[in-house]
Formats: sequence, structure tokens, C-alpha cells
Amino acid sequence: MVTTESHQSQDLMVPAEIQDLSLNLEMEGEEQASPSSPSAAFDPEKFSQGPVNAITVLTLLDKLVNMLDAVQDNQNKMEVHQVQMEGVVRGIQADMTRLSKSHSHTSNTVSKLLDKSRKLSVTMKEVRERMEHQGAQVKKLEANHAHLISRNNFKVLIFQ
Repeated sequence: MVTTESHQSQDLMVPAEIQDLSLNLEMEGEEQASPSSPSAAFDPEKFSQGPVNAITVLTLLDKLVNMLDAVQDNQNKMEVHQVQMEGVVRGIQADMTRLSKSHSHTSNTVSKLLDKSRKLSVTMKEVRERMEHQGAQVKKLEANHAHLISRNNFKVLIFQ
């Protein structure tokens, strides 16, 4: 996390030349305020070189400070948003892990059920084969019984 100091806690160092220019500007402003002073006339060359440049520099520095504050605010907002996104991603990862575990459990359960189904199918096939075999034997016995009845020839054997 990036932390930066606010511009308000930092001292603004103004070079001595700019301080002298601002003092001169104040003095000229006072002189221009009185119409009887000889320097009350507007001197564009003097005005554009000295005080205007200092004012322009200070204005630009102020704008720069405001832009830096805006950048810091945006960075702070982006950091908060990043932390929120990390939380959301962690939640999604946890959900995916749970889903994966659930899928594994379901897959194992389905595999066991399929194995039981195969075993049951094999058992049913064996039972069906035995039933068909017994059915064939019963038909043979019935045929023999019918044949004996039709001949009407019974022999009774008594065993001791």
C-alpha cells in the first residue's frame, strides 16, 4: 500500500528572489493606489517580467498542488477499490474450491453408484440365466409327466 504525505503537511520553500518580487509587487500596488505618485502609470515591460512571472509561477504551483492532491485521492480510491476486489476474488476462489470439492464428492458417489449398478446388472443376468435353465428343466419334467400320463402306465416304486 502506497502512502504519501499531504501537501498541507509539507513546507513550501519560496526562493528569496520570488519573495523580493512579491514584496516589490505589493509596494507597486500601494504606489499605484495613489494617483499622485509618478509610478502610477502602467509599464507593461516591467509588469510582464517581474511580478506577473512570480504570480504565474505561484498560480501554476498551486494548480500543480491541486493536481497532485487529485492524483493522491485517486490513488487512495484505487487502493480501496483494489482491496475490495481482492476480497471479492478471495470469495470467488473460496467458492470455486468448495464447488470443486463438492464436484469431487459427487463424482465419487456417482462412480460408486455405477459400480453397484454394474454388479446388480451382472447378478440379474446370472439370476435370469438360472431362471431360464430352471424353466427349461420344468418344461422337460412337464413333458415327461404328460407323456407318462398319456401312456397310462404307472409304476409305483416303494423304497425303504
